[in-house]
Amino acid sequence: MQADKLTFSLEDSSSLTNPSVTRFPSPIADSKYTEEEKIALITEHFAHILEILGMDLEDESIKKTPLRIAKMYVQEVFSGLNKNNFPASSFIPDQDIGSRNSNTVFMKVSFTSFCEHHFVPFHGKAYIAYLPNKKLIGLSKIPRIVRFFAKRPQVQERLTAQIADSLSLLLETENVAVSIIAEHFCVIARGIEDAHSDTITNHLRGVFETDQEIRREFFEGINRTRH
Repeated sequence: MQADKLTFSLEDSSSLTNPSVTRFPSPIADSKYTEEEKIALITEHFAHILEILGMDLEDESIKKTPLRIAKMYVQEVFSGLNKNNFPASSFIPDQDIGSRNSNTVFMKVSFTSFCEHHFVPFHGKAYIAYLPNKKLIGLSKIPRIVRFFAKRPQVQERLTAQIADSLSLLLETENVAVSIIAEHFCVIARGIEDAHSDTITNHLRGVFETDQEIRREFFEGINRTRH
């Protein structure tokens, strides 16, 4: 299996501190349209695309496809474009505050996103770890945060960095690590058509970057849970 390994590092040049935006913001512009207006416009324009492709919009199987796609885009697969959909976070106190031996929190999360270059899916697993500092985040919130950033047109490198940075801001700690292993349908279904390629991106911060033992434990945890 081929693996493309890419590493994203934190850049301190940005002052953004919003966990729904992060210091690695997506190329999102403010929209002037309501959700209903977006659905109506996308339906109209996608109907034109299907007509240009030569599809028969009078066919019973096709006639509602533009509306289905519009609703899917706005309400489901691209809902992460709306920062108001960022999940509410709940915390509990870390009972071992300040201890170098605090337990590392490790989680594997499945996700699906869409490549912003071709608007086709990529899917995979995000492996997330953090060393608690002042507080712990509810475990159900981590998958919600992953999927919030995944539900928008994305590139994998940015997605990895956004998840790490958002958790770092929420948890008030630099000790966060995120590794994503994903398959991209822009590689599988078009272009080179390589069905056996994985892309791996890593974002290591704090002790996960500087402490060799903790970094090794993180990647060993990935190997144990990968299959």
